[in-house]
Amino acid sequence: MDIRHWISNNLPKNLTMIEAGTCDGGDTCWFSNYFNNGKIYGFEPIPNLYAKTMSAIGSATNVEICQKALSATTGTQKIYVSNRFGCDWGSSSLLKPKDHLTVHTEISFDEVITIETINLDDWFKTKQTDIGLMWLDMQGSEPNVLMNAPVALSRTKYLYTEVSLIETYENVMLYPQYKDFLQKNGFEIVFEDLPWLDMGNVLFMNTR
Repeated sequence: MDIRHWISNNLPKNLTMIEAGTCDGGDTCWFSNYFNNGKIYGFEPIPNLYAKTMSAIGSATNVEICQKALSATTGTQKIYVSNRFGCDWGSSSLLKPKDHLTVHTEISFDEVITIETINLDDWFKTKQTDIGLMWLDMQGSEPNVLMNAPVALSRTKYLYTEVSLIETYENVMLYPQYKDFLQKNGFEIVFEDLPWLDMGNVLFMNTR
Protein backbone atom coordinates (compact mmCIF):
# COMPACT_ATOMS: atom_id res chain seq x y z
CA MET A 1 0.00 0.00 0.00
CA ASP A 2 1.23 3.50 -0.81
CA ILE A 3 1.62 5.37 2.47
CA ARG A 4 0.76 8.79 1.01
CA HIS A 5 -2.42 7.37 -0.47
CA TRP A 6 -3.31 5.88 2.91
CA ILE A 7 -2.67 9.18 4.68
CA SER A 8 -4.80 11.08 2.19
CA ASN A 9 -7.72 8.69 2.78
CA ASN A 10 -7.46 8.28 6.53
CA LEU A 11 -5.91 11.24 8.33
CA PRO A 12 -7.33 14.73 8.91
CA LYS A 13 -5.44 17.77 7.67
CA ASN A 14 -5.16 19.39 11.10
CA LEU A 15 -3.12 16.82 13.03
CA THR A 16 0.32 17.20 14.62
CA MET A 17 3.09 14.93 13.36
CA ILE A 18 6.76 14.16 13.90
CA GLU A 19 9.17 13.32 11.08
CA ALA A 20 12.66 12.01 11.90
CA GLY A 21 14.81 12.34 9.87
CA THR A 22 13.74 14.68 7.15
CA CYS A 23 16.67 13.95 4.79
CA ASP A 24 16.32 16.39 1.83
CA GLY A 25 12.86 17.59 2.82
CA GLY A 26 10.92 15.82 0.07
CA ASP A 27 8.46 14.13 2.41
CA THR A 28 8.42 17.19 4.65
CA CYS A 29 7.08 19.35 1.83
CA TRP A 30 4.35 16.84 1.09
CA PHE A 31 3.37 16.74 4.78
CA SER A 32 3.34 20.54 4.90
CA ASN A 33 1.00 20.72 1.92
CA TYR A 34 -1.34 17.95 3.07
CA PHE A 35 -1.50 18.80 6.77
CA ASN A 36 -2.08 22.44 5.91
CA ASN A 37 -4.04 23.05 9.11
CA GLY A 38 -1.70 21.00 11.28
CA LYS A 39 1.88 21.10 12.49
CA ILE A 40 4.96 19.18 11.35
CA TYR A 41 7.93 18.83 13.69
CA GLY A 42 10.98 17.56 11.83
CA PHE A 43 14.40 16.35 13.01
CA GLU A 44 17.51 16.19 10.80
CA PRO A 45 21.02 16.22 12.33
CA ILE A 46 23.19 16.06 9.19
CA PRO A 47 24.16 19.68 8.34
CA ASN A 48 23.88 19.41 4.53
CA LEU A 49 20.55 17.57 4.70
CA TYR A 50 19.20 20.00 7.30
CA ALA A 51 20.06 22.84 4.92
CA LYS A 52 18.31 21.05 2.05
CA THR A 53 15.20 20.56 4.17
CA MET A 54 15.15 24.21 5.19
CA SER A 55 15.50 25.25 1.55
CA ALA A 56 12.77 22.85 0.45
CA ILE A 57 10.15 23.99 2.96
CA GLY A 58 10.78 27.66 2.22
CA SER A 59 8.38 29.92 4.09
CA ALA A 60 5.99 27.19 5.27
CA THR A 61 4.57 28.28 8.61
CA ASN A 62 3.33 24.87 9.72
CA VAL A 63 6.78 23.24 9.78
CA GLU A 64 9.41 23.43 12.52
CA ILE A 65 12.76 21.72 11.87
CA CYS A 66 15.23 20.89 14.64
CA GLN A 67 18.88 20.21 13.74
CA LYS A 68 19.14 17.33 16.18
CA ALA A 69 18.63 13.57 16.12
CA LEU A 70 16.04 11.88 18.27
CA SER A 71 17.87 9.49 20.56
CA ALA A 72 17.62 7.59 23.83
CA THR A 73 19.35 10.51 25.56
CA THR A 74 19.64 14.27 25.32
CA GLY A 75 23.20 15.47 24.71
CA THR A 76 25.72 14.77 21.97
CA GLN A 77 26.61 11.60 20.08
CA LYS A 78 28.70 10.43 17.17
CA ILE A 79 26.89 9.73 13.91
CA TYR A 80 28.17 7.77 10.92
CA VAL A 81 27.59 9.98 7.88
CA SER A 82 26.58 8.20 4.66
CA ASN A 83 27.70 9.22 1.20
CA ARG A 84 26.40 8.11 -2.19
CA PHE A 85 28.11 9.27 -5.39
CA GLY A 86 29.67 12.24 -3.62
CA CYS A 87 26.53 13.46 -1.83
CA ASP A 88 25.26 13.06 1.73
CA TRP A 89 22.68 10.30 1.76
CA GLY A 90 19.81 9.23 4.00
CA SER A 91 21.58 6.20 5.48
CA SER A 92 23.46 8.04 8.22
CA SER A 93 23.04 6.38 11.60
CA LEU A 94 23.93 6.61 15.25
CA LEU A 95 24.72 2.90 14.90
CA LYS A 96 27.88 1.66 13.22
CA PRO A 97 27.22 0.27 9.72
CA LYS A 98 27.49 -3.50 9.32
CA ASP A 99 25.57 -5.47 6.64
CA HIS A 100 24.61 -2.17 5.02
CA LEU A 101 28.14 -2.10 3.60
CA THR A 102 27.59 -5.28 1.61
CA VAL A 103 23.93 -4.80 0.67
CA HIS A 104 24.43 -1.24 -0.58
CA THR A 105 27.97 -1.15 -1.92
CA GLU A 106 27.44 2.23 -3.59
CA ILE A 107 27.01 3.87 -0.16
CA SER A 108 30.01 4.57 2.06
CA PHE A 109 30.46 5.91 5.58
CA ASP A 110 33.69 7.87 5.41
CA GLU A 111 32.96 10.48 8.07
CA VAL A 112 31.95 10.45 11.71
CA ILE A 113 30.74 13.72 13.23
CA THR A 114 29.39 14.83 16.59
CA ILE A 115 25.76 15.95 16.62
CA GLU A 116 23.23 17.12 19.16
CA THR A 117 20.59 14.62 20.24
CA ILE A 118 17.35 14.91 22.16
CA ASN A 119 15.27 12.36 24.01
CA LEU A 120 11.75 12.28 22.57
CA ASP A 121 10.08 12.61 25.97
CA ASP A 122 12.31 15.59 26.79
CA TRP A 123 11.12 17.22 23.57
CA PHE A 124 7.52 16.21 24.27
CA LYS A 125 7.53 18.04 27.62
CA THR A 126 7.97 21.31 25.73
CA LYS A 127 4.98 20.65 23.40
CA GLN A 128 2.40 18.62 25.34
CA THR A 129 0.34 17.76 22.28
CA ASP A 130 -1.10 14.51 20.99
CA ILE A 131 0.83 13.17 18.02
CA GLY A 132 -1.43 12.07 15.20
CA LEU A 133 1.38 10.52 13.16
CA MET A 134 4.98 9.71 14.01
CA TRP A 135 7.16 9.05 10.96
CA LEU A 136 10.53 7.49 11.87
CA ASP A 137 13.28 6.90 9.30
CA MET A 138 16.35 6.71 11.50
CA GLN A 139 18.38 3.81 10.17
CA GLY A 140 18.02 1.44 13.09
CA SER A 141 17.64 3.90 15.99
CA GLU A 142 13.84 3.77 16.05
CA PRO A 143 13.45 1.15 18.84
CA ASN A 144 15.95 2.94 21.12
CA VAL A 145 14.11 6.22 20.68
CA LEU A 146 10.68 4.78 21.50
CA MET A 147 11.78 2.54 24.36
CA ASN A 148 13.13 5.64 26.10
CA ALA A 149 10.06 7.80 25.42
CA PRO A 150 7.05 6.02 26.95
CA VAL A 151 5.00 9.21 27.38
CA ALA A 152 5.32 10.41 23.78
CA LEU A 153 4.72 6.88 22.52
CA SER A 154 1.51 6.57 24.54
CA ARG A 155 0.28 9.89 23.09
CA THR A 156 0.89 8.79 19.48
CA LYS A 157 -2.03 7.51 17.37
CA TYR A 158 -0.21 6.23 14.26
CA LEU A 159 3.42 5.18 13.91
CA TYR A 160 5.05 4.71 10.51
CA THR A 161 8.49 3.30 11.19
CA GLU A 162 11.42 1.84 9.34
CA VAL A 163 12.28 -1.68 10.52
CA SER A 164 15.43 -3.76 10.23
CA LEU A 165 15.24 -7.26 8.77
CA ILE A 166 18.97 -8.00 9.05
CA GLU A 167 21.82 -6.49 11.08
CA THR A 168 22.26 -3.57 8.73
CA TYR A 169 23.84 -1.65 11.61
CA GLU A 170 25.67 -3.13 14.60
CA ASN A 171 23.43 -4.24 17.47
CA VAL A 172 20.27 -3.03 15.74
CA MET A 173 17.00 -4.45 17.07
CA LEU A 174 15.48 -6.66 14.38
CA TYR A 175 11.86 -6.36 13.34
CA PRO A 176 10.38 -9.34 15.29
CA GLN A 177 11.62 -7.98 18.63
CA TYR A 178 10.69 -4.39 17.72
CA LYS A 179 7.20 -5.52 16.71
CA ASP A 180 6.81 -7.41 19.98
CA PHE A 181 7.72 -4.29 21.95
CA LEU A 182 5.17 -2.16 20.09
CA GLN A 183 2.41 -4.74 20.40
CA LYS A 184 2.99 -4.97 24.14
CA ASN A 185 2.47 -1.21 24.22
CA GLY A 186 -0.89 -1.41 22.47
CA PHE A 187 0.15 -0.93 18.84
CA GLU A 188 -1.34 -3.11 16.11
CA ILE A 189 -0.11 -3.49 12.54
CA VAL A 190 -2.12 -1.65 9.89
CA PHE A 191 0.10 -2.79 7.02
CA GLU A 192 3.65 -3.93 6.32
CA ASP A 193 5.80 -2.85 3.38
CA LEU A 194 8.79 -5.20 3.36
CA PRO A 195 10.01 -5.44 -0.25
CA TRP A 196 13.75 -5.36 0.47
CA LEU A 197 16.28 -7.75 1.94
CA ASP A 198 17.52 -5.45 4.66
CA MET A 199 14.83 -2.98 5.70
CA GLY A 200 11.21 -2.01 5.25
CA ASN A 201 8.44 0.15 6.70
CA VAL A 202 5.44 -0.73 8.85
CA LEU A 203 2.40 1.33 9.86
CA PHE A 204 1.14 0.72 13.40
CA MET A 205 -1.97 2.07 15.17
CA ASN A 206 -2.21 2.72 18.89
CA THR A 207 -5.29 0.85 20.15
CA ARG A 208 -5.11 2.40 23.61
